[in-house]
Amino acid sequence: MPALIHRDAPGAVPADIRDHLARFGLTLRGLLTTDRSNPKLGKGADLAPALILHHLPARALARAITPGDPGPTAPRSFVPALLELAEREGLTAAARRHNGCPWASGGCAMGCLNWSGHGGLNVTVAAARGRRTLAMLAGVNIYGRAVLWATLRHHRAAVDAGQLLSLRLRGTDEGPVCGWHHLPVRISTAEAVAIRDRYGVDLAAGVAPMADRMAALPALRWMEYSKAGLSGPLGLIAQRDAGADITASFAADRSTATADGLAALDAGFRLAVPVRMRKGDPIPSAVTLRATIPSASGGRSVCTVTVPTVDGDRHDHRWADPHGVAVILRTKRSRGAGPEADAFSLAAHDQPQHLADGSALLTWPD
Repeated sequence: MPALIHRDAPGAVPADIRDHLARFGLTLRGLLTTDRSNPKLGKGADLAPALILHHLPARALARAITPGDPGPTAPRSFVPALLELAEREGLTAAARRHNGCPWASGGCAMGCLNWSGHGGLNVTVAAARGRRTLAMLAGVNIYGRAVLWATLRHHRAAVDAGQLLSLRLRGTDEGPVCGWHHLPVRISTAEAVAIRDRYGVDLAAGVAPMADRMAALPALRWMEYSKAGLSGPLGLIAQRDAGADITASFAADRSTATADGLAALDAGFRLAVPVRMRKGDPIPSAVTLRATIPSASGGRSVCTVTVPTVDGDRHDHRWADPHGVAVILRTKRSRGAGPEADAFSLAAHDQPQHLADGSALLTWPD
């Protein structure tokens, strides 16, 4: 696979973006993680180069800036450099309020993938993700422009190589409170000219939502996992209607787990289903969800749906998978997670698993 080309030479990126990132020890080149530094992204290199944006999840930023908060591991604990940065930028109150994962269940927050791999071992990784989160809180609109510019340089490299480019902005959180798809991105006339000349893309000057900006990149495949509900301006349907390829996330410990999963499948989404199984073991061939749901007449009816599966660990390019399937994801080790994290995933057996509002059944190949 051709290397992604470095296209953020001095003078190419607007000065206000460079200055904003520099305040938080960030650069445009390092803002998005590429498949060369993320093993799972690299698994899909034959389909497309991939990018992902990592922030601190849930309320991890609040813990990271709280002295004396002893997390279960060093990366989950107090990070003095983040407190110093938050205080310098006047962001301590915002950081303590911030919840990057408003729809996460308890098991999801405890067993988050943010704390697997290097993220679970290295405080340096937690600090970098914390700096990105603080930069977003300090100015979500200029930060969104930075994300767009970072995407543009990789998009041009993919186009030059005759490839598609895969992008996930919800790498370890759900993004800004307005949602990435709704985020207003203002581009000046001079910026629009520079983007056209340097990256070969026509972006209209003025204000447009991030979804419209991404839709103007012909080689881009923008995909996300999300635990949002179906409806509302931040819901799965709104995200899909804005142009992102969305896979709904199943949380077995949520009180409405089966109803939410059935609703997402009925609306045509894929459903990402974490299963506690060993690496290399075969995945189930089907997933059956069963729930008792209130009917329009005031009674209750039993709804049962069985869907085929795909192996979500083969690559992370969900846009290449069919809709209406269960994407099986082997539960990864989240360092420092307590036993409550186990409830987030289904167990690898062929007996009905009773959940708060129904049941799930995994069918295994013969």
